[in-house]
Amino acid sequence: MKKLYFFTFLLITSFSFAQQNVTANGGFETFTGTTPDGWTLIDSGIDTDEETTIINEGSKSLKVTVNTGTQGSTDFRQEITVVNALEYTVSVDVYHPSGDNDARARLYVDGYTVYSDPSITDAWQTITTTYTATADEVIEVGLRFYDVTGFDGSSVMYIDNYQVIDPTVLSTDTFKTSDFSIYPNPATTGFVNIKTTNNQPIAVAAYDVLGKQVINTAVTANRLDVSSLTSGVYILKLTQEGATTTKKLVIK
Repeated sequence: MKKLYFFTFLLITSFSFAQQNVTANGGFETFTGTTPDGWTLIDSGIDTDEETTIINEGSKSLKVTVNTGTQGSTDFRQEITVVNALEYTVSVDVYHPSGDNDARARLYVDGYTVYSDPSITDAWQTITTTYTATADEVIEVGLRFYDVTGFDGSSVMYIDNYQVIDPTVLSTDTFKTSDFSIYPNPATTGFVNIKTTNNQPIAVAAYDVLGKQVINTAVTANRLDVSSLTSGVYILKLTQEGATTTKKLVIK
């Protein structure tokens, strides 16, 4: 089963939130012939096919064969709708087979961003970035493929779990909200300060973009240790004296 990128109703005590992968067929589970459904641009310099052996999750992945060193002929995209000022987490899993790793993938999110590492072979790697929308609009997301030293005119790699995570937080219950603030945010120092209207202990639960709880602790000195968190976007649930709120935390 693909990672549960869409939380239908993840109930956490007095609130719930949902996060959704807004790409169509990002798990590459459905194809029409050799073309993955939902992907509307496949340039002539690449061939696509369904793969049922080398997969990260689910029953299929996408096999991409790069047939040219002309990088402008290798794009693979679809359109999505984004909301102004929201920050989206974008990632994809890439597999480079040994002996045929003379090309690499590059994330495209309304522009070209990070690359896969073709020196990592026979294992899945995840490449990720964030994108902050500057308007309510339609953008393109996808991949471009680049030849590297030793390219012999054809190179195969496998793609799975293309995700653009909608960060929208949905509240389902009415609850009292204390005056919580978090700083620094983004955090780079291994800790954040949590300021409230009083000095009572704060229960803190942190969730990653997949909904996994990664911190569950109580803070008594207004300082939260986040040194265990990797770079990315997290949702904090903060509870103090019966008042609960959620905040977004970015770890750089």
